[in-house]
Amino acid sequence: MKLILFLLPLLASALPSPDANLDLDTRAPTLCSTCSPFPEENKCHPTTSCVYNWGHQGPNGPYYCACRHGYKANPREVGADPSAQWRLQWPSQEGRVFVRPGIKCDTLCDNWEQGAAGCREVYQNPYCT
Repeated sequence: MKLILFLLPLLASALPSPDANLDLDTRAPTLCSTCSPFPEENKCHPTTSCVYNWGHQGPNGPYYCACRHGYKANPREVGADPSAQWRLQWPSQEGRVFVRPGIKCDTLCDNWEQGAAGCREVYQNPYCT
């Protein structure tokens, strides 16, 4: 018993903490904000569209505010907040940026001319599918 009590603190200190090597660019939003497809309830900014996520795994896929291809939210307005804008692992839509309702998409992505590879500077969130 004494041996276990002696080894337990050593084992705990040898394990990395849950936040070790975790930076803001790789942290996933806990919730990817959705929108309502009904015009009277839609809170998406006019520079975006409320679209159904066809790449969703379940029967009731979410709706997200989608930027036009090649556009993203202005980083000066949203900062590095990964819940403000993100990309999805959605076949044929990898370059599309999605935003929280109310956020405008009026800034060209760094490499907008590259199509699906054009907005790689925006975090790709594997949890919002």
